[in-house]
Amino acid sequence: MMSFGAKITSAIIKLYTYKYRKNHLSLSRSVKFKNKKYTPPKGYYFEIKEFCGTKTEILSPNTPNDHYAIVHFHGGGSTQKMNSMYRKVAEKLSKLSNLQVYSFDYKTGEELVYPSVHNECYTAYLNLISSELKDKKIIAIGDSFGANVLLSICLKLREKNISLPDAIISVSCCIDLAATGSSYEKNCYRDPLYSLPKNQSFKEHEKDIRRIIKYIGKTSPYDMFLSPAYAEYDTFPPMLIQCGEAETSESDNDILYEKALKSGVQVKMTKYCGMWHDFQYLTPFLNESKQAWREIGEFINSIIKH
Repeated sequence: MMSFGAKITSAIIKLYTYKYRKNHLSLSRSVKFKNKKYTPPKGYYFEIKEFCGTKTEILSPNTPNDHYAIVHFHGGGSTQKMNSMYRKVAEKLSKLSNLQVYSFDYKTGEELVYPSVHNECYTAYLNLISSELKDKKIIAIGDSFGANVLLSICLKLREKNISLPDAIISVSCCIDLAATGSSYEKNCYRDPLYSLPKNQSFKEHEKDIRRIIKYIGKTSPYDMFLSPAYAEYDTFPPMLIQCGEAETSESDNDILYEKALKSGVQVKMTKYCGMWHDFQYLTPFLNESKQAWREIGEFINSIIKH
């Protein structure tokens, strides 16, 4: 059951996003997140390095576990840069695991089209695992568009016979850029971030709710490296999938789970009742978010102790 706090928060978010939703505007292109100067928490060291030209933020505990590292792919489409919210995510990941967290701050811009971000992150990841993380096992996490990029990279690694990460965490993935899933209709009035206003019918505004993002460019939205929903997941490592049960893109997560199961992947999916896209990142104070973070911590530590 959805907590009272989550119900209130959902209503507040719906009010805030109404002006965007009624005009069918992209939140990732319209809402600007805070990006103030970052000071790491006590007991942590923060630095920025470049891997093949991609700026990468590294958060390290003073005495980290040296056998593993976390590689973090942030979401926000191709338009949101690394920001204060994602630095808090990196902090949580490190505190839960005592691991270094490498967050790619890939180049963003409204003019970018596929494969711009995907290629940049793939090249940076290859450089990272062949240099600084050469002797470490890797747990990779991505949310929303970042989960898309992460899974696409893993598909390319498999194609090139390069080792995949040792575990994958997918949060509110957006991996079907053709937006074919049933949840776009099922949750068309429920999702506080992306739903239609009640006075707009799904039939008249289906193309708005099944939004085809500009980043696709001239590539087919059914290309598996752009839309990993159309890939198979044989030989993939253990996976944890989390999403909100009210997301318009809920079915993207269902597709990933079903395909991973079919391919014999050790996979767990948890849907959180009534919750929205990236709820554990956007509203970490809610009970549902705290539960989701506990699950992420337990999954990471189960990999480390395996």
